[in-house]
Amino acid sequence: MKRLLFLALFAFTAWYGWKHYEGLLHPQPRHVAVIRNHSDLKLVRVRLTVGGHTYVKEELADHAEAQFPFVVDSESPFTLEWEYDTNTSVGRWTGGSVVKGPIVARHILTVDDGGGVVLESEPIGIHQAGKQTP
Repeated sequence: MKRLLFLALFAFTAWYGWKHYEGLLHPQPRHVAVIRNHSDLKLVRVRLTVGGHTYVKEELADHAEAQFPFVVDSESPFTLEWEYDTNTSVGRWTGGSVVKGPIVARHILTVDDGGGVVLESEPIGIHQAGKQTP
């Protein structure tokens, strides 16, 4: 029984190392996207696309925020899409950009009550860049 448990533990460790090899040995600093809802309505099906990856938050209450850490391989624009909970309106915004660069940033995308989006970017310090939730 001990051998079987040891074999299972060894197999899991080998599989995890194989699948996460690059991230374990060569971690990259991460940008952080923060989506803030200041629209006075609940947002649903919020989708942020950056660097070829899509990050999803199913519901975002009024005056709430969602954070997504991400890494990009090259310069990429932001695309933000959302729906409103109480009506059939759909919001879509594309703009700004993020670069791979050695400096990472916190990108704050604020959805306002008119359906517009305000993008603010601020650098993240080197000691904070590797954290998952700065």
